[in-house]
Amino acid sequence: MVTNSDAYPHFWAILDRLPVALLYKESAKAEIFANAAARSLLGKTLPDKALSLPQLSEIRILDQHGNKISLLSNPLLMALGGTKLHQQVLLEVQGTPSLYMLQSDLVKLQFSLGNTIIVTLSPLQNLPEPRSAQSDTVQPVAKPSADIAQLEEALAFDKLMSLISTELINVSSEALDQHIEDALAALGEFCHADRSYIFQFNHDISEMSNTHEWVRDGVTAHKENLQQIPEQALPYFFEKIQRDHIFAVSDVSKLPAEAASEQQEFEHEDIRSVLCIAMLAGQQLIGFVGCDMVARQRNWTNNDLRRIKLVGEMIANSIQNVNYRVSLQQIQQQLLSANQELQKQANQDGLTGLANRRNFDEKLLEELQRSARSKLPLGLILLDIDLFKPYNDHYGHQAGDAALQQVATALKKEARRQGEVAARYGGEEFALVLPDSDGKACLEVAERVQQHIKALQIRHCQSDVADYLTVSMGCYSVIADKNTGPEQMLQHADKALYQAKAAGRNTIVTDD
Repeated sequence: MVTNSDAYPHFWAILDRLPVALLYKESAKAEIFANAAARSLLGKTLPDKALSLPQLSEIRILDQHGNKISLLSNPLLMALGGTKLHQQVLLEVQGTPSLYMLQSDLVKLQFSLGNTIIVTLSPLQNLPEPRSAQSDTVQPVAKPSADIAQLEEALAFDKLMSLISTELINVSSEALDQHIEDALAALGEFCHADRSYIFQFNHDISEMSNTHEWVRDGVTAHKENLQQIPEQALPYFFEKIQRDHIFAVSDVSKLPAEAASEQQEFEHEDIRSVLCIAMLAGQQLIGFVGCDMVARQRNWTNNDLRRIKLVGEMIANSIQNVNYRVSLQQIQQQLLSANQELQKQANQDGLTGLANRRNFDEKLLEELQRSARSKLPLGLILLDIDLFKPYNDHYGHQAGDAALQQVATALKKEARRQGEVAARYGGEEFALVLPDSDGKACLEVAERVQQHIKALQIRHCQSDVADYLTVSMGCYSVIADKNTGPEQMLQHADKALYQAKAAGRNTIVTDD
């Protein structure tokens, strides 16, 4: 057995000429060598003859019922990681499912001192016919040594960590819960636990909730009953997990007297052994990942602690990353809303809520350009409150502001269609931009505005026109062309408004 491929310069050439499909990986290297037969079998054309785990994970693996096997249970990748497999699967090669039997005589795992793994794949149809038990003597299978078994287990767990990290990295907030559940299932199965779970603390670590849970078949789930548990309910546990970042109990019945509440809760959940490892985001304790034993007791080992801690760190990082992204999205949305509000304020008159002069000028130009394209008329009404200075002097500026707001409300009632704009043009002057409105339509709108304002019955004892507040209006309509500008429209409307005032106020004039 070659312990290091670099020690033998013709190593790759020899493997590439072998007729059997072969994958070769050294644990110190990320690349996976695929010889010519393997590349042909897997449909990979790679000049450098090297595959990555993500490339291998693209190969669809189906169970005997034709259902896709999850990434965490991918038998090809698990075999490459050192897990012994005894299952029948469908390996989809170049779009065509082919039957494979991944077990000890088909997926061969050989280990050298250099931690080299060789996985040999043989199609089922190429297998030799099974030999008769009467004619052949069955050779006993040698049991692997403890060192080999330990190595297989370590490689398998490393592969599991690679798969879990691949699943969790950059996971979306919508998919996070499902990926955490998958990781807990993989952890529980690998550690032979009966239950694995995640608890998360609130911001001041005074309360915790079971957010994710996996249970083995036949084991009772408790997630729904473990929500918002206060610190005073399990004080011994809260103190231990905050101080030591670990809570390991091999025999629940031997908990100290000060853990009476915890012992009662564990017995209620049929827990015989429990192991919880803190999850940290930076230096902040955000929760813990744990495993329970129900069917039997378990003396937790350093390997158990290390493995659960690694899974907890991956999940904690994923939760933190998702929270960061969600927070960033919320901040972006707040900034967008703030920008929209600033834009609104920049285009809106502060007192009346109508479009301000700047916004009015922009909208008038836009509608003139649209009129020139569509050959449809555009109407403009200028409105001035009659004798507003005497009103302000007599009733005060506060009453004057209230009167302006009431007039603005009346104008809003007539600016509802697409493109129609009601604006405060000056101090007591207002304007209405009316797309698709000829002179007659403008006059009808102006008359309705006059009636709205009359209905307000705003008392004006300083007016020589009426006992209530009145307005004068000038109307103008045009079918614009490329030479028609806002100044032209304003001049015509202002001329009509001047004539309305000269005619005694509380009057509407249309400039033809």
